[in-house]
Amino acid sequence: MSMFASPRSFLRHVDLSTLDLFVLTCQSGSIARAAAQGQLVASAVSKRIAELESLAQTPLLQRHARGVRPTAAGELLLRHAHAILQEVEYLRADLSEYARGVRGVVRLSANASAVEQFLPEDIAAFMREHAEIRIDLRQATSRRVAQAVRDGEADLGICSPSDEAGGLESLPYRRERMVLVMPRTHPLAEHQQLAYEQALDHAQIGLRDSSIIQETLSRAAQSGRRMLRQRIEVDSLSAMCRMIECDLGVGVMPEGAYQSVGGSRQLHAVPLTDAWAERTLNLYAVSFAELSVAARRFVGRITQ
Repeated sequence: MSMFASPRSFLRHVDLSTLDLFVLTCQSGSIARAAAQGQLVASAVSKRIAELESLAQTPLLQRHARGVRPTAAGELLLRHAHAILQEVEYLRADLSEYARGVRGVVRLSANASAVEQFLPEDIAAFMREHAEIRIDLRQATSRRVAQAVRDGEADLGICSPSDEAGGLESLPYRRERMVLVMPRTHPLAEHQQLAYEQALDHAQIGLRDSSIIQETLSRAAQSGRRMLRQRIEVDSLSAMCRMIECDLGVGVMPEGAYQSVGGSRQLHAVPLTDAWAERTLNLYAVSFAELSVAARRFVGRITQ
């Protein structure tokens, strides 16, 4: 019989300390070492493992001359055990925060534009009013932000509109303007404003996985029957500024982000005149009405 033929029975009878011992045994490769680390006698660990194998109805460890290693079923249980114990640790941490006075957690996913420009001040203002609420912020691409909200991994998302955001409820958050960033000595630095097509003769620095802006730039190049000469991809706007500072190319980013991460460098930013260079960042939720009290308070503060 498969170890998961009766999963409810298995989960009902297994305990966390036994799972912890099983993980420790697999990691150490020895029941004796696991016993020493767990401050138990080896026979007690062996007994717990045997009980676990009885519940699973299949061998979980393969004994050999130097110790033990997990069987195929043991590898499967090991992956699940890691996930279960990690979730328990998250629960313990969250409950300990409540014991210290924290009265809510807002899980927020946001794109780089929001994180680099607007969110730090908004979160700081919210925390001054609600010190008992914790903000769990994760940065991702706009498409991944929307997907995180849809999948329930985040309560709220802040990002540019995308296909993945279809069906989610939204509120306008901020407007942003895109600029072309270049070294101060660059030939294009003499312009007061530019159409993006004028930058296509120069090497570009791209933002890795920033699919929406990258697709926009590619479409802009294709519409002018030009090629996008993207030389380097980086993981952050600050890294983009550093590459541009070293004269490796020019790059497109939000004006506010440039002022935050690039304004003090030997760089220059020129506003873009293209229609797509003005865009909105939205706040997304599956249902604003069904958010927790903490999340609704956060929405009220940052959209006022």
